[in-house]
Amino acid sequence: MQNSISYTLGNGDLVLKVQMLEQELKEAQRSREANKNVALTEADFPEPADLLNQLKGRRKKSRADLGDIDAILGLLAEGNG
Repeated sequence: MQNSISYTLGNGDLVLKVQMLEQELKEAQRSREANKNVALTEADFPEPADLLNQLKGRRKKSRADLGDIDAILGLLAEGNG
């Protein structure tokens, strides 16, 4: 289907289309490189007790305790740094 569309365009239109696509590709590559160079920032997590209270509010029968929440936050911080 795309080939039949291309045949209806003139050579000048095709050249313009190729130039536009090349520019779009260059912009996407620059954006990708910029994203690679951005340093990850440290996440700002709520206090463990606040998270535990939120969990207990949503899941009344949860067996997690404050130590569990603190350990989870520690794992998240290690993975983020």
